[in-house]
Amino acid sequence: MNTGILLGFLVYLGLLAYIGWWANRYTKNEDQYFVGGRKVHVLAATLSDKASDFSGWLMLAYPGKAFSAGLGAFWAGIGCLFGTLADYVLIGPRLRIYAGKFRAITVPDYLEARLKDNTKLIRILSALIIITFMTAYVAAQFAAGGKTFAEGFGVSDNAGILITVIILTAYVITGGFFAVVWTDVVQATFMLLTLLIVPFLALSRIGGLERATDIIASADPAKLHPFGGATGLAAIIFAIGYASWIVGYLGQPHIVTRYMSVEDPRKLRRPGIFISGTWTILVLWGAFFAGFLGFAMYQSGILQVSDPEKVIPAMAVKLMPGWLAGFIIAGIISAVMSTADSQLLVASSAIARDFYHKALGKEVGKREMVNISRLVVLGVALVALWFAINGSKVIYQMVATAWGGLAVGFGPILTLSLWWKRVTKEGGIVGMAYGLISEVILEAKIYGWAFTKDAPGIFGTIGGWFQDVPVFFINFFVTLLVIVIVSLLTKPPEEIVKTHEEIFRKVPVEAGRKTIAETRARSQVENVAEFVLATGLV
Repeated sequence: MNTGILLGFLVYLGLLAYIGWWANRYTKNEDQYFVGGRKVHVLAATLSDKASDFSGWLMLAYPGKAFSAGLGAFWAGIGCLFGTLADYVLIGPRLRIYAGKFRAITVPDYLEARLKDNTKLIRILSALIIITFMTAYVAAQFAAGGKTFAEGFGVSDNAGILITVIILTAYVITGGFFAVVWTDVVQATFMLLTLLIVPFLALSRIGGLERATDIIASADPAKLHPFGGATGLAAIIFAIGYASWIVGYLGQPHIVTRYMSVEDPRKLRRPGIFISGTWTILVLWGAFFAGFLGFAMYQSGILQVSDPEKVIPAMAVKLMPGWLAGFIIAGIISAVMSTADSQLLVASSAIARDFYHKALGKEVGKREMVNISRLVVLGVALVALWFAINGSKVIYQMVATAWGGLAVGFGPILTLSLWWKRVTKEGGIVGMAYGLISEVILEAKIYGWAFTKDAPGIFGTIGGWFQDVPVFFINFFVTLLVIVIVSLLTKPPEEIVKTHEEIFRKVPVEAGRKTIAETRARSQVENVAEFVLATGLV
């Protein structure tokens, strides 16, 4: 084991430990544990949002895909960028406003209040969706951590997974949301620096971009084609297949919870979009080119890689002094942990708060709820550990499966509930139930033959066209249609429709300015309708 790498990583680990200790002083009740008391600064919330979004997928899976697929993988980055912007336009501000009105701590809190569901079915379905797919998502992060430790420190993948679980679970249990947010800020910085440094070092080592493209062209010319060599309709479907990540952003609880924690929803548009958009462009550029150039280094004999998804840690060890490589390895672990910690927290809230406390009606004290949540975090981590060790360990596919399940389960109902006053609880219940069941069936490939070119008749023809498009992309729009149809056949409560109209109606500019002056005089905004009129968040 390289002592320099270990030293650099231990410095980073000490920083995380300090943040966990500091955050614990501000974690005394469930509101603070799950959403930071709704007092998180927009800069911290924005960086935490992106660090939670871009996981081991960014640092391992996406570079690995660029390594194996070439230029065509850039479409995945396009989908992620526009998905990020869609979140800040369609979900963020409105969700924060509604969450403040209903005093919602979790996404199920919001959905139950917004749809006025007294059956507890929406809360139960939400918990099932989160538990099912978030546990799988956490397992993918553990697998990513295992690969990073294996490449950086020469241990086995399973030993690396175990180390990841121990470090990550410890600080989530200790500090809750404050620990997660502020470690995410540090981790976002590490991720950005890593993905800016590695591609430039690779370019320097290989002799420039022209030299790299010559090497790649001689090895596999299709890797330099933006559509993987496809033309016509096949090229469009190829691009959609990679860019399909865009719809998933609308339904990721560990991401949208960040918007619920922001102290001022106005800043989710400016400067939130600017900060998030700039960071996203830089890291996606870096991740893509790290994998793309890594393939050129591999073909030229400079780099030895046993697994394409280990290309960045392999490049760090090869191109840098030990101590600096340790910080780069820490940057990769940052990406893994910044997502897994948020996912553990969301899964914990689904079981402890949404199911045990709300659905089952178990009355517990605020401090006791925090302690129960910490036990749940440990339980979820152990289950995810089992899946990480026994699963396929192909991070790109593991993340796509979990991402798709959450996208279909929450994306359609979240979007419609924020923008359409006519959506009903019946539409939400049927749509979420369909999303959960269909994604489990389709992703498990129980009926997978219907989506392959080998299926009989017309199914095979359609499957051949769309075999490169993830199931969740099509299923997202099917679920959206299901919710719309059921909502049109049922009727929402009059007071819910009225509340939605009051919150999001437009007012003259002068009236808005007057209300802004009145609103700013308050330490906290309790009258959400007045706040929206003041800020023009419509």
